[in-house]
Amino acid sequence: MTPVLSKTPALAVGKANILVVDDEPSLAELAGDVIGRQIPCRLVAVQNIQQARQVIENEPIDLLVVDVNLPDGDGTTLLETLRARHPQAGAIVITGAPSVDRAVTALRQGAVDFVAKPFSASQLMDHVRSALARQAKQVRETQRLDRLRDAVKRLNSARKVVSKKVDLLCNDLIRAYTELSRQMDVVRTQEGFRKFISEAKDLEQLLCHAMDWMLRQLGYSNIAIWLAAEDTEFQLGAYMKFTIAGDQELAYAIQRGLLPLVVREGFIHLMPEEAQERLTEAELDYLADQAIMGANCTYLGEPLAAMILFRDADKPFTDEDAKALQSISAIFSVALASIVRGTQQYEGEGNPFSDGDTLDEENGRKSDGEWWKRGEDPPF
Repeated sequence: MTPVLSKTPALAVGKANILVVDDEPSLAELAGDVIGRQIPCRLVAVQNIQQARQVIENEPIDLLVVDVNLPDGDGTTLLETLRARHPQAGAIVITGAPSVDRAVTALRQGAVDFVAKPFSASQLMDHVRSALARQAKQVRETQRLDRLRDAVKRLNSARKVVSKKVDLLCNDLIRAYTELSRQMDVVRTQEGFRKFISEAKDLEQLLCHAMDWMLRQLGYSNIAIWLAAEDTEFQLGAYMKFTIAGDQELAYAIQRGLLPLVVREGFIHLMPEEAQERLTEAELDYLADQAIMGANCTYLGEPLAAMILFRDADKPFTDEDAKALQSISAIFSVALASIVRGTQQYEGEGNPFSDGDTLDEENGRKSDGEWWKRGEDPPF
């Protein structure tokens, strides 16, 4: 028979497995007559330790009744084997020469009861009932603990899942709040710029207000605003000096290098290392050690203007500066188109500027838009 270790003893379903080990046939007969008739059980009787070990190794056992003196040794040696194979099983030790030391030893080895010979059938029955009741209680306690362990395991697993979901939810909320905050910052920036330029009555005031706002929000910088002209060309509409004068050579270099780059890419944010790779030699004569930002301002898909800012690299533009410039470019385009349409007739449908001049409504004349070519101060 193949050894089987039963996790759920038969007693748990109402029928006990009892092993009786004694070389006296009378004990086996007594057990069969008394125990077998009064208790639902499967009773196995053997006469020596070797036979008992085979049963213990291969069959479920709920209660072992063993005599101390057996033909092949001390019956209490079976207690260790029983405890190893059937931890929940009980054991009753029978002896004809009782002593305190022997009883203590048997109990320490796993016995739940100690019976001295001679004994009556009713005494044996009482000991068996008591041992089975104790064993059944232990089984119930073990099963209850197993259920509790399973419940705790499931709770821990559920807690980990819930904790993970809470962490994910918190991360989603943090990202959502961060994105909302970022969007609100963009809205505040746009509304602040829109309000700041809303009082501009003509192009010169619009350019002046826009540069003033950029100086306040982004810090002191050299600012060049280029306006679209005929044949997709751009002319310098306004220049604000901070550290570098807007002479003709610089304007020409930017017009041939940096300006097309801004229009083509929509937005640039360069530090000197990257500027060394992307700017022309003529531009680097002025901008080699500069931090640069540029934004293309489009309206209905057409570029109307380009804003270019640069300053010393030891005070670089931040990512927040870049976001601010990007956020106002579209608003500047709309304001620019609105003013141009209201103050000037223009030839082409795509470009609202036919030349570099702007109309001064109050004086009824055109303002010269090429003051920078003559090295003059800006007219605003």
